[in-house]
Amino acid sequence: NLSLAADSHLVCMQSTEDENTSYHTQAINIHNKPRRVTGASFVVFNGALKVPGLAGKSSIVEDGLMVQVPSETMVALRTSLRDMRDHSIGCGPNAEETVVLQWTVDDTNFNIGVKSCVDGRPLDGVPSIRVHNGTDYSGGTRIIRWTEVFILQCEDSDHTSEPLDISRLSESIARATCLALVPLLDLLSAASLTTLAVRTTIHPDNVGYEAGSNGEKLPPLYMKSLDDELVAVVHQAALASQDSPAVLELIFRIMEQG
Repeated sequence: NLSLAADSHLVCMQSTEDENTSYHTQAINIHNKPRRVTGASFVVFNGALKVPGLAGKSSIVEDGLMVQVPSETMVALRTSLRDMRDHSIGCGPNAEETVVLQWTVDDTNFNIGVKSCVDGRPLDGVPSIRVHNGTDYSGGTRIIRWTEVFILQCEDSDHTSEPLDISRLSESIARATCLALVPLLDLLSAASLTTLAVRTTIHPDNVGYEAGSNGEKLPPLYMKSLDDELVAVVHQAALASQDSPAVLELIFRIMEQG
């Protein structure tokens, strides 16, 4: 997702013309417009800086920013984040650059125009997490891959027990979904159902799932296979949720085997 507040953005360009598949960073911007604010895809903070007299060091890495700080600065940064306070880090020998972490109003200008594969529901402003280095499940000539999870609802429990682990829950749902659909990848592809989603509702009093592609529910053939793998997983998660309701929508893509 590109920031609407930025008029340019860092991108990582990978070369396919040589064996090393090297990459370089560029800043793309609006044609014939001055570059005022440059967006980045991520920020990484590294607390291992050990250069005497240097409070911080910033550098561009791929399409993001890395900020290296001493261990004591990292402790202070974590405290500021925990307390929801702004925090500034001077970078360079003379602090000629400043990294500012600033708390602002909740930004919901992301996933604009994205619609659910299950039923066409708008997902504007719904937070999502891209899945990197996930497991590919092979069905012979095709694979199925979990690529993203949308967090439609996630609330902390009022109890003293551990909160629902969204990451672990998503992984278990993804695994069950892939195992269920692997034998049916050719049929799904032939029916042009190559991008699909599973939306699960996890709560002790309300548990279930829906699955769809192209904004419509999946046919019964695929739902039966999903039932065999998913029902037990979502019910077990609901029992462990301790009144921490969650609604997650996982996105899967079917691709040709490379």
